[in-house]
Amino acid sequence: METNKIIGYVSLAVGLLLIILPLWQTYSIFTGKSVPAQVFMRPIALQVNDKVSALDIPGQIQNALIRVIPIDFIDNTLNLATWLLLLYILIYGGGKIAEIGVKLLNGTK
Repeated sequence: METNKIIGYVSLAVGLLLIILPLWQTYSIFTGKSVPAQVFMRPIALQVNDKVSALDIPGQIQNALIRVIPIDFIDNTLNLATWLLLLYILIYGGGKIAEIGVKLLNGTK
């Protein structure tokens, strides 16, 4: 019985840490104190090519998209979405571990 309580408290503490630490990191990301993990990076910056002919439709579309949406914006958005997905997984897992800890402390199965 005593080992169940010890394992329960440890599971509860680990679960709460898995919830609190990613939330703290997310807060620091949204306040600008840190950046999310750089999963998506473009090694070469795309630039507008002014020498594209009028018949080069893919080139014209690429130039228009580069002018409207900066490449850094797309990379940053994908990196932030990746971090939020990882945040969800960590919080869900932490909640389940904490739930197991509470069940061990209550003695329910």
